[in-house]
Amino acid sequence: MRKALLSGAMSLAVLLAAACGRSAPSTTAEASSATVPVGVVFKEETLTRKGFFGDNWCQTWAADGNIYTMLDDGNGWWGSPVKTKDLSGWWGSMCLRIRGGADFAAADVARMPGWPKSPVNSPLYAYGTISVDGTLYVWLWKSESDTWYRRPIANRLLYSPDLGQTFYRWDGRRETEASFGETDPGSFFFYREDPRWKIDREAYAFNWIAFAQSGRDNSAARDDFIYMYSPEQHDPTKLSVARVDRRHIRDRSRYEYFKAWDGGRPSWTKDLKERGVNLEYPPRRADGDWMWASWFPDVVYNEGLDRYIMVSYGVSDQGKQFWDGWCGDCAYPASLGFWHAKDPWGPWTRFHYTEYFYADRKANRTYGFKLSPKWTSEDGRTMTLIWSDAGDDHTTNYKWNQMEIEILTGQDD
Repeated sequence: MRKALLSGAMSLAVLLAAACGRSAPSTTAEASSATVPVGVVFKEETLTRKGFFGDNWCQTWAADGNIYTMLDDGNGWWGSPVKTKDLSGWWGSMCLRIRGGADFAAADVARMPGWPKSPVNSPLYAYGTISVDGTLYVWLWKSESDTWYRRPIANRLLYSPDLGQTFYRWDGRRETEASFGETDPGSFFFYREDPRWKIDREAYAFNWIAFAQSGRDNSAARDDFIYMYSPEQHDPTKLSVARVDRRHIRDRSRYEYFKAWDGGRPSWTKDLKERGVNLEYPPRRADGDWMWASWFPDVVYNEGLDRYIMVSYGVSDQGKQFWDGWCGDCAYPASLGFWHAKDPWGPWTRFHYTEYFYADRKANRTYGFKLSPKWTSEDGRTMTLIWSDAGDDHTTNYKWNQMEIEILTGQDD
């Protein structure tokens, strides 16, 4: 069954214009454009699930034409396909290479030898990754606890000049299995940044960080900057954006942070504490406030539509302690939203939102939505959505889930 889901779209630029007393920009030209997204169709007949166990699946399209993805808390395509109490065969994180198209098989997946092995109860989790000028970059975040999953407090920047054969820290030090577990402040690029009080403790900036994906090896980028996105830990509905010249990704002093919209254009600051809100996500829903692990965006350039497409999601806290780890008995799946923009910094226009994305059954506990940076049709109308699922205490579909989606545009009205 195909579900055509359309929602009212309102851009951040329009909201800001209204708030500042300015006239909102005309949307007449946009409404008639054949490349402006206005809705999404989920092609349920294309739903497939692959591998054994794992989640997050942050991806990039590298110079060699392959997809490189990060996996957390699982065994990927190796070991037992059945979850047991013995998780000794699971890794805390992996770097994987996927060859071919969206129909890839297990034989097309390889574990990259340069990524250090870490135990499944490690406090370190791999997240955002990007390929730029033939080099892979990965953010590795640290939980506040010494083991298992809790809120993140720091991020280490790693890079691989040989597509996963070796990894180094931003300062040039080789990352090995022995060094991987280091948790002293000096081993992180961002550490307890700009603390703000939330409930009963400090909340930090730039904890989960995602990169804008701009074509193969960043070849379709709008400019020389690499753009990064992170929800505010003190309020995950507020999105922060950072950027850095692609030639200086490893230099913290070169980073800039979105500050404000100035006449529809972004202004930037070198001071992280002066950052502003780039986009606001939907407010809490009826079943509870958003968990801190909410509204992690994934942004991919769609060449056929000449638009950046963002997917993001919210997970209800269910009345749990706000800083608890991931819920194994979540009562509901995540919400799901899509936004588009001409540029990776926005302003963003929402073109779809649903409070509960079930995929194929109401017991799904979906989260971690991603868009493939590679598997998009030439006209941009078909993209591939990938996500994670915590249903049945991470046993049923806790793996690679994918489905084709159709982007409806103005010409479909």
